[in-house]
Amino acid sequence: MNKLTDQAYWENYYSKATTQKEQIQSVVSEYDKYWELLLSNNDANPPKTIIEIGGYPGRFLAYLSDKYDLMPTCLDFNSDQKKIDESMASFNIKEYKIIQTDIFDYEPKEKYDIVISNGFIEHFEKYQEVMDKHTLFLKEGGTMLIMIPNKRWLRKWYGYLVDYKNLKAHNLKCMKKSTFTNYAKRNALKLICLEYFSGFPFTVHQKLNFFQKMIYIPTRLFFKRINPVLVKNPSKYYSSSLIAVYKK
Repeated sequence: MNKLTDQAYWENYYSKATTQKEQIQSVVSEYDKYWELLLSNNDANPPKTIIEIGGYPGRFLAYLSDKYDLMPTCLDFNSDQKKIDESMASFNIKEYKIIQTDIFDYEPKEKYDIVISNGFIEHFEKYQEVMDKHTLFLKEGGTMLIMIPNKRWLRKWYGYLVDYKNLKAHNLKCMKKSTFTNYAKRNALKLICLEYFSGFPFTVHQKLNFFQKMIYIPTRLFFKRINPVLVKNPSKYYSSSLIAVYKK
């Protein structure tokens, strides 16, 4: 399926991921507007089940399951489930399912009220096929959220300078609104919301040499100051994410 990353990449990437409740809440609650859309537009009254595609380390699932009393399922090809267990334990969630598999080797055995996918489709060359696979997990009348990073425009050039390895692990071709409108048409889905989200993401994922630090440090200081303004005025040119909400 022409993946841009492998299992080792993700196991290393999340090896030090925090699973503490307060830190998870501080991150995931930023998207509460979109979680409310998932619930309010869902035909289930109330929704009971949720699956996250590429869900390791389970932070989004743990938060949503606790907040909305959902039965969570995490589908991921990561061979270690320790971080998922830790995330669930942080919210005192005792019942949950883990499906350790590649999405393309797995035929869904059940459908879910809610499907979420965060930072997943952009790691494939054939991202349209990956998105279409998501639809197979969604119940009729169910709702789905797909969120990806926005690494085009300003973030692309910043990535070339100080975050190149991470940049090359992403398929920038999918990072545009037409990807999500075309997906809705192909799969007969109602597009409820499609928008850019937040300010400029200045965080990097590699050690920096002296010259890179001379770029990173002033960039970080500048955007920490103006990001409160950018958050209120999202744009394809600098916002960190692109988020779509659908109904089947």
